[in-house]
Amino acid sequence: MKARRFVWLFVSIVLAASLALAACAPKQAAETPAAGEKLAVGIVLPTKDEPRWIQDETRFKDALQKAGYNVEILFSQGDSAKEKQNVETLISKGVKVLIICPHDSTAAAASAEAARAAGVKVISYDRLITDTDAVDYYVTFDSVSVGAAQGQYLVDHAEGKGNPLYLYAGAASDNNAFLFFEGAWNVLQPKIADGTFVIKNSPEAVALQDKATLTRDEMGKIIGQITTNWDFNVAKTLAESNLTAAAAADKGKVYILAPNDGTARAIADAFAADTAVTEYFVTGQDAEVASIQYIIDGKQSMTVLKDVRTLVSDAIKAAVAFLEGKKPEETTTYNNKVIDVPAKPSAVVSVDKANVKAAIIDSGYYKADQFTGLEGGAVPGKETKLAVGIVLPTKDEPRWIQDETRFKDALQKAGYNVEILFSQGDSAKEKQNVETLISKGVKVLIICPHDSTAAAASAEAARAAGVKVISYDRLITDTDAVDYYVTFDSVSVGAAQGQYLVDHAEGKGNPLYLYAGAASDNNAFLFFEGAWNVLQPKIADGTFVIKNSPEAVALQDKATLTRDEMGKIIGQITTNWDFNVAKTLAESNLTAAAAADKGKVYILAPNDGTARAIADAFAADTAVTEYFVTGQDAEVASIQYIIDGKQSMTVLKDVRTLVSDAIKAAVAFLEGKKPEETTTYNNKVIDVPAKPSAVVSVDKANVKAAIIDSGYYKADQFTGLK
Repeated sequence: MKARRFVWLFVSIVLAASLALAACAPKQAAETPAAGEKLAVGIVLPTKDEPRWIQDETRFKDALQKAGYNVEILFSQGDSAKEKQNVETLISKGVKVLIICPHDSTAAAASAEAARAAGVKVISYDRLITDTDAVDYYVTFDSVSVGAAQGQYLVDHAEGKGNPLYLYAGAASDNNAFLFFEGAWNVLQPKIADGTFVIKNSPEAVALQDKATLTRDEMGKIIGQITTNWDFNVAKTLAESNLTAAAAADKGKVYILAPNDGTARAIADAFAADTAVTEYFVTGQDAEVASIQYIIDGKQSMTVLKDVRTLVSDAIKAAVAFLEGKKPEETTTYNNKVIDVPAKPSAVVSVDKANVKAAIIDSGYYKADQFTGLEGGAVPGKETKLAVGIVLPTKDEPRWIQDETRFKDALQKAGYNVEILFSQGDSAKEKQNVETLISKGVKVLIICPHDSTAAAASAEAARAAGVKVISYDRLITDTDAVDYYVTFDSVSVGAAQGQYLVDHAEGKGNPLYLYAGAASDNNAFLFFEGAWNVLQPKIADGTFVIKNSPEAVALQDKATLTRDEMGKIIGQITTNWDFNVAKTLAESNLTAAAAADKGKVYILAPNDGTARAIADAFAADTAVTEYFVTGQDAEVASIQYIIDGKQSMTVLKDVRTLVSDAIKAAVAFLEGKKPEETTTYNNKVIDVPAKPSAVVSVDKANVKAAIIDSGYYKADQFTGLK
């Protein structure tokens, strides 16, 4: 797994809790428990002695109470017996959902089983409860990526061969300690094997240094030698012992894998006090205030920000889903030695002195007055000639105007010069815009192509001028001149749309109408792929019957479609992302349809603009008694349609997040670094590195939480909002 490389952070994760509703005549959402009703959510956190958990307490209380749920939060103070007592207390109070961060992953199994026996849903929070099947969901950061980010930082700052490497780990009783170490080992091991690093404090690690992948038992042997037990004093004592045993040749410039911020500061203090250590690089995680100050002061090299606002939000989303009788979103599973526990890992952010202000202060995670010497963290030399040029497709859609504002505000705030140009749906104009920006000395080009193939020429012109090219929102195809792709997880967008239709289907033979975006846009294929993945099993089993695409009917028994096969379907159902085209096509489909093909219908619409057009067409047909129609982009007009019962759902692709990810990538390139990569997208020539941004499904039941409470829009932009 590759490290996450971020320089700018915006957090915009929302509480998404969907309830069943119909589009034409939507059902009312279930009422949230009132303040006087019995306890809905109980939370057990490990200790009040660490700032992290105090912050979590406050955020949980504020968010859940704001959402209208009663909550009680108890602390176990590092005592498994106290933890079990806390769980029993919450069960006795009628808790429906238990969120627990276990002190000891194995010991907590008994608490989880007691909750399960009482009919309580159990969410393992931050640390995985092991050795039991009584865990319903796991809310965590991508812990392997945390370790990978730590390891990558050390790799990025290593020069030559023979660099002394000191390894430290968390508690052997904590499953996360293994995941962090796994991620770090994945990155460090090749550089240990080739001699870049030489392990100095773990004979077990030395014995295994040629193994790229370690078993849990093998990791356990290493962790047993290097454990800090997450304790400042244990870490300091261990580091001092290692240094006492080390020869002078094992010091000088050293590299230190420290598992978290508390231990990082302890270990840093020990190495700083050793006069034979001339320079050290030490990792951390949690972005504690004290460690941020250490980073500003040059005492700690980096930390990994696991934005607890995001984790708290993800835990609440899962809890609300359970309270409403639904399944929380799942993108992966974690084996706890008994079962594979569903999970959706939250993203992490690498922070060092160069980006500390952007990632920590400008993001609102902490306030500037909590630190001294903060200006030292600013990145120098940004007030020079044009740094970033951006080309967007049109000024005629609200989405791109919003992007323009957000790009300008964020980049200028960060100290970078930026110019933004619009192509107005014209590939020739797009190429001209790119040439203009190149002539002005742009270092990084961010471009959302009008036509994915035609934009290849622009990307190649930029590449020839030494400009880094970031394909934004839509992938530029048919060229190797694309350095990075910033996108939402487009397959997940389509999957969310398809899942909404599946969730609201009853019985067999439901008429299904399919519509897609532009055949020239790679995203249209990805959206359709995601929707097909979800819909096809329900087409094959007769739940849905396709009514407007003979090509789709011919392929309905194929679970996986080739691009050519998708292209044949999209060619029949394309809207070209155009409101009028979509409305005309829908009206044509309805004119050709028999009365039996109407009644209650299900409609896959590719985005909000086309959704409103298609909805208007179906609403006007008197033979259509009820319809469910999807969308995406969370446009103001479609949010109003959802409130009014005219559109069923949309997929919020929070453009604040996408803009932020594009800026992080641009800044990484400007600083000579590689942006974070979690996957690649093939553009027919190369696999383009990318880190897809998350998306949120929104319907009438959660529209206020997802759209208003998250700050995405203001309540006064809508009528009828409850």
